[in-house]
Amino acid sequence: MWQKLNAIAENRKSFHLKEFHVETNDMSRKRETHSFVPGEDVIGRDEDKKAIIDLLFDSNVEENVSVIPIVGIGSLGKTTLAQYVYNDEQVQKYFELKMWACISDVFDLKIIIEKIVASTSGNAPVGNLIIDQLQSQLREKIDKKKYLLVLDDIWNEDPENWRALESLLMGGSKGSKIIITSRLRLVAEITCTVSPYFLKGLCEEQSWVLFRQVAFKKGQEANNPKLVKIGREIVHMCQGVPLAVKSIGNMLYFKEKEFEWSFVKNNIEANITQGNGILPILKLSYDHLPSHLKSCFTYCSLFPKDYEMDKETVIQLWIAQGFVQLSNKNQQLEDIGDEYFKDLLWRSFFEEVENYKGLRYKMHDLIHDLAEAVAGQECRLVIFDGNNINEKNRHVSCPSYIDSSFRETLSLLVKAVKVRTFLLTYDNHVSGALEESMLNTIILSFKSLRALDLHALMITSIPNSIGKLIHLKYLDVSFNMDIETLPDSITTLLNLQVLKLYDCKGLKELPKKFRELVSLKHLYNDGCYNLSHMPRGLGQMTSLQTLQLFIVSISSRTGGLGELKDLKNLRETLEITCLERLEESNSKSIVVNLREKQHLEKFILKWYHEGQVENNEDEKLLEDLQPHQNLKYLEVYQYKIRIVKDADICHHCLISPL
Repeated sequence: MWQKLNAIAENRKSFHLKEFHVETNDMSRKRETHSFVPGEDVIGRDEDKKAIIDLLFDSNVEENVSVIPIVGIGSLGKTTLAQYVYNDEQVQKYFELKMWACISDVFDLKIIIEKIVASTSGNAPVGNLIIDQLQSQLREKIDKKKYLLVLDDIWNEDPENWRALESLLMGGSKGSKIIITSRLRLVAEITCTVSPYFLKGLCEEQSWVLFRQVAFKKGQEANNPKLVKIGREIVHMCQGVPLAVKSIGNMLYFKEKEFEWSFVKNNIEANITQGNGILPILKLSYDHLPSHLKSCFTYCSLFPKDYEMDKETVIQLWIAQGFVQLSNKNQQLEDIGDEYFKDLLWRSFFEEVENYKGLRYKMHDLIHDLAEAVAGQECRLVIFDGNNINEKNRHVSCPSYIDSSFRETLSLLVKAVKVRTFLLTYDNHVSGALEESMLNTIILSFKSLRALDLHALMITSIPNSIGKLIHLKYLDVSFNMDIETLPDSITTLLNLQVLKLYDCKGLKELPKKFRELVSLKHLYNDGCYNLSHMPRGLGQMTSLQTLQLFIVSISSRTGGLGELKDLKNLRETLEITCLERLEESNSKSIVVNLREKQHLEKFILKWYHEGQVENNEDEKLLEDLQPHQNLKYLEVYQYKIRIVKDADICHHCLISPL
């Protein structure tokens, strides 16, 4: 390889070529906005909104519950229009109950009911309910209420499937409405009780307003008439498709020279001439991404369409695969990954969504198609037929429910021996049971794994063979409630950076040599309240940024509260529980230096007093646990003192003594 490079270098001299350095996209040039557009900023859809609202308020319908389909080709903005209507002030007042559920490719009645029920309360249904329990909850929620339900992105063409859902939705009072968005006219014919609303593209002037908003910096348009001319030609070729307009406009925001804009225009023109449709136009945005963002974007093809991604998890997976690189030693990889994520968001590759978990992110269907196309065989969203699996797959994901087809697929998947990612993307926290032999097969077959997701598989133990995954950086065993201990071999995973143990309620202790996980940065142990203590030596793990739960122990032979002293990089939330035990232990461990932990945002303190407390131990301890003034939230449970002194409250802190 060096010989080839040297030969190329010699040729450069022979041809008298000069070095030319192209400036990379400087982060400081970005707009201070993101891809989410508030209702008042939606462009060109006011007439469409008025027409849909008129249909919603129409009382001259015979049915108590009527269906209004919005139909149009992909990326026209059907979901945006539905959101625009859904959040309208008049609509808010008119309907007693509003619900939203995204359906997408798979029309699974149970999952759809779960989503609708979750939308009514902001919380997912508790427990692994059977469909009869769920339908009862749904009918109770909507009974005799005038409701609005949006069923977004329906593909189902089977009338029987629709009738099964429709029968559960008929209990609303007169005037209830269901809005359906779909690309398929047949879906509208199956579901509608009124004529479908066929959404058209933006007119050219509306498209230009949108393009101008995202493509030009302040004042740039007035000073560059040639760019305006090229921009209008590009807008004309985007055929009124908002996603194409935004995608190309966001890409051109980083281009300032006329030849760069002309190059993009010529590429679009070539694709249109060849009749290749909108996807190649969107691919231009991908082609112009910096190389580090290309890897991050294609990796996201592992998530199914309409999957609501958690930003923190996505960034950690990118880091595990080595996609995120430090630009200077003063930064954390997580902060750089956050910049990568924002960059893709600004360029319209991601879009923001709100659900009961908070802010999440999705990819538009066409953007997801693009991610799959450019990822090729490297990233594979596994379908349970085994036909799309081969040895070239490096990153695979599949639903986490366990059935016979999963087992058959796994037997075929093992031939992809160089797999670096094994993800489960099924949203429910309760799935099927995975036998230990099958788990061993996964571990022993994929020795190159960097990321392994085993959440909610009802496993009772993790085999010792986990220690053979020497490259592993990300391990998720959350929601496996019967795991009582972790194997000692897990402490040999010297590259492990993320360990997720959410809601492992049965977990009683962490390995004694836990401190040997020298690379660990994130320990997610929220919900592990059966832990008897924290391991000794935790304080030596100074790379820790996430430690959600710290259990105070009575025994001085285990990790005391003083283990927190040197963990200066802790971020987000820290909960310290069983603080009443400190009254019984003559320990100096309450020196925890919380004032130095400037990145903590939320601090939770819990005592579990069983009787009346006569001394002032709680007050003294609370004074010793004063956090940094950057703290935003403080929660205190069973604190046995009447007054919290004003001087002890952080200036930026919302205190909740409960």
